[in-house]
Amino acid sequence: MTSTAHTIGSAAGPLALPTRADAIAALERCLAWLVGTRDDAGRLICPDHRIEHTGKSACVAILALELYLATGDANHLATALGQGRRLVARLEREGTSPCHTFRPGRHDPFNCSNSVIDGGACSDALASLCLELGDELGPDDRAAFSHAALLHADTYLKYACRDKGVPAQRAWALTGLASAWALDPRDEWKDAVLEALDLIAGVQRGDGSYPYHPLDWGAGHPGAADASSFYQSRVTGFSLFALERLGIDPTSAPHAERLASGLRFLEGLVGPDGIKCGLLEAKPWYWGAGEEVASNPFDVHALSAGARTFDERSAERRLAARRSLAAWIEHLEPSGRPTSHRPGPGRGRSYQCATFWAAHACWAARALRDWPETDAPDVVDPGATGLTWFADAELARFDAPGLVAWVRGARPPGNAMHGSPCGNGPIRVVALDPDGRWREQLPRCRLGGANSGEWNGVRGPISPRRGWRAGGADQRFSLWLARVAWRRGARLDALAEPLRHLRRDVLAFAHPRVSSGFARQVASRVDGDVLELTAALAWRDGTAVPNSRVVRRYRIADGALEVEERLLDAGGARDVEHRLPTAARPGRDPLGGSTKAVSDDGTRCWSLGPKRPSERSEPPAG
Repeated sequence: MTSTAHTIGSAAGPLALPTRADAIAALERCLAWLVGTRDDAGRLICPDHRIEHTGKSACVAILALELYLATGDANHLATALGQGRRLVARLEREGTSPCHTFRPGRHDPFNCSNSVIDGGACSDALASLCLELGDELGPDDRAAFSHAALLHADTYLKYACRDKGVPAQRAWALTGLASAWALDPRDEWKDAVLEALDLIAGVQRGDGSYPYHPLDWGAGHPGAADASSFYQSRVTGFSLFALERLGIDPTSAPHAERLASGLRFLEGLVGPDGIKCGLLEAKPWYWGAGEEVASNPFDVHALSAGARTFDERSAERRLAARRSLAAWIEHLEPSGRPTSHRPGPGRGRSYQCATFWAAHACWAARALRDWPETDAPDVVDPGATGLTWFADAELARFDAPGLVAWVRGARPPGNAMHGSPCGNGPIRVVALDPDGRWREQLPRCRLGGANSGEWNGVRGPISPRRGWRAGGADQRFSLWLARVAWRRGARLDALAEPLRHLRRDVLAFAHPRVSSGFARQVASRVDGDVLELTAALAWRDGTAVPNSRVVRRYRIADGALEVEERLLDAGGARDVEHRLPTAARPGRDPLGGSTKAVSDDGTRCWSLGPKRPSERSEPPAG
């Protein structure tokens, strides 16, 4: 049986999963947009930051190289070589240190990157050009590319891969160091890669997730140690890539289970529409919405490589990779410029620029080697209906034909900048419409204080102390964002940025609004295919309202996500109400499905499932 999920939700209608030719065409559009930013000196100048992001130029070299290998188009080869020469020109010594890095790296704040991310990409790109092009690479270029890749690996990457505080940054370093090793095998480089992989594995959680920035590695806020839907595929995919560069079988011990569990968690994040549940995010300030597709090229690579490497769920992972690429393609502008999300109420501009997103397409291009030559879709059994529980992230995934839902339990402490913004309930629900479109059934606004499907009210007065404690330390960062906006010519945005952050980071947390969705301390219990969450109402910073208590149960019943929740005690909160989502079907509600009033015993029963022709869905929320 062919899965019903071979179309992707689209405002314009169902979208067929891309063939290999579709993938190449989309990647070529993206490359063309990047090449269009090139100046007379061959530099790719970011339209937003007005700078050459050298690390992203390295990714462009890889993107062009992979497209050349896939198509034989000499223009792609010329682009790859041109950017390789630019990388060589940007390698400089760090003062009197023996260390050589690719500029600007950390030296220009408008680069919005650092030396390990840029350097890993640069050594990877230069080594890849040498490894892949053979006699097509002239002797002068080969000597220059090889020298730069190896010098940076030897003087910087072999150290950085073991001491950077963010696992994804260590993994970036591994891509460059392992590629340099493939060009010039040195035992100390191989040892450094394997040691770094062990260190990364040491912070991986039992359910396969990684903290964005572990507390033991120097995280400045506990929310930064939350799991990250944006970074999960980088750590997993880069680790797999590094092992293959070293000629080590990823299915061998101790690597196999580390990679397999990371892939299982990643696969659990990806929806049937190719979009991950982005509200599981340690770094929410990066994004202007509750989801993003900017990281999808990394997902495509990790899932494709995982499908090739492991027999377990290989067909499902190939399908997930195609869904992920389809969603990314759907968000491309006609020019080939990527976007991170669709516009809408409560949504805004993401922090990263389109140059970053377009350059990162190189990782999807690398997956072309794993792309099936046939255009026939994978045939995947839909699988059993039920619950998958990722215990360390406290994330439940519910699956049924035509429905996928993610429910979050407890979360680390957080604020507007750090830690997942929503929890103690569903964070994403998608269902299949009769016309073949996957639609959001429970829009979550990450900045909202009264999301539907939550118990919302007010408790106490405004608390400036609570607000400043939550976001006061982050106000300086708003001045940096204002500088970035001013540099790209958005003068009004620049002037408004500090006020926008004051309202979002401080005033919103000072407000007396309370909600079940704000709770961060949650008692989660899984009983078969039923998830029960018990928590208090809470202020936005997660502080519990004394003596309040809400119990919520989730399960799959009759092909839908069934929700039963009881407000046992409001803890003195006033004006408490529960508003059913527009797409919800009232269940055994004693008041007959009222969307406003709370019943005498505080009970609500409702469900979300595949849409009927007469039913409509809510528009996306931020």
